[in-house]
Amino acid sequence: MSQKLRILVSAAPTGPWSVLAGRIEAAGAEVLRLAPDASDIPAGWVPDALVTLPVSHVPARFDQLDLDAWEAAADAELNTRFRLGQLAARRMNEGAGGAIIHIVAADSLPGAAEAGASAILSYASAGMSRGIALDLKGKVRSNTLALDPGGAAFDAAAAMILFLAGDAGKAVTGQIAAIGPTELQLFAQSRPLRVAHCDGGWDEAGLAAQIARWAPYIPRLSGTAEALK
Repeated sequence: MSQKLRILVSAAPTGPWSVLAGRIEAAGAEVLRLAPDASDIPAGWVPDALVTLPVSHVPARFDQLDLDAWEAAADAELNTRFRLGQLAARRMNEGAGGAIIHIVAADSLPGAAEAGASAILSYASAGMSRGIALDLKGKVRSNTLALDPGGAAFDAAAAMILFLAGDAGKAVTGQIAAIGPTELQLFAQSRPLRVAHCDGGWDEAGLAAQIARWAPYIPRLSGTAEALK
């Protein structure tokens, strides 16, 4: 029998995300649940994957976010992902490599109106994931997975996490996907979509005309995440 995949999962002692570690374990992995400072990783324990989880956020419009609350949320989510990701990546680099999977809430990517810190930090987490993938290409993979917390979605996510952590998923890095019980979505990312050239240089009228020609390719912002899918 092949050795179980070793997977670190960031701490979520309560709330809807707290059961995901158990689903990954039930899917066949050896799971180690981490404290926020990762002080409980045994010496010599080299993970095949790290799974970082989101924290709960209070919905709020951007102009109504409290700075102190924002800083606390950024530390609890983004800085924790950074700390755990860096520690895990160092151990993976000492071994045979591995995968980092940043879980974000599905209503934060692609985003909904008044999601506040949740949407902002989910996009920041996806950017960090992409940076890890580019910097550590060849040894450490990094991907972002958007997910609704709950039963069947967690089972699908556990299967996806084992895929990304195992040999079959070694070619997948730097991507953003969303998964549900029966649906898998691959997200477009920040790459050039159209290129235009102006011999005499751009002015406001020329830019307005060019943007009008591009109008069919520019996504419209909407108040609901469903409209953006």
